[in-house]
Amino acid sequence: MVWLCAGLVLFHAVRFILPDDVDRSIQLHLALVPRLWDQGEPFYWTLLTYALLHGDFLHVLINAAMTLAIGSAVARLVGSGTFLAIYALSIVGGGLAIFVLAHDSVTIGASGGVSGLIGAAAVLLYRFRDVDPRAQSMAAMVGIVVILNLAMAFSGGTGISWQGHLGGLAAGLIYGYAARPRSGRGLRS
Repeated sequence: MVWLCAGLVLFHAVRFILPDDVDRSIQLHLALVPRLWDQGEPFYWTLLTYALLHGDFLHVLINAAMTLAIGSAVARLVGSGTFLAIYALSIVGGGLAIFVLAHDSVTIGASGGVSGLIGAAAVLLYRFRDVDPRAQSMAAMVGIVVILNLAMAFSGGTGISWQGHLGGLAAGLIYGYAARPRSGRGLRS
């Protein structure tokens, strides 16, 4: 998990020192821009790579911190491989929602993955409510984060992709339900 978060921050730091024309080229090839697909440039990989790009250091630090905080609990419950799959599939889920609901947008950021981890954590914590006494209160806190996240995303004018958040959250809920918890593992392990 730490390597993933460090990688996001490092990628942003490297972009910061690149010449502007090189950075623009990276943005063009990695950002999710559904309209480019209509123009015959189907950059399918951008359904995942848009999560590598962030608007500024605060943006990447918030996403990295949330990934670390929530992802740690998810990884403890399902293992690091399943955590990574949930994260990646949630990013793609966020990208698909953007493609359908915000086709004219240009989207960057790992918030779809973070929202997916929140959704997966909520489902997994609910599933573990009888195994670990802290799971129920943690699930309630995750629920509050979900509500705040959606309220912020739907408040408008913030530049936040509510479509990406919603798509990532939906994917995380689905994959959190489908994920097989590691046997005998609770939050304490």
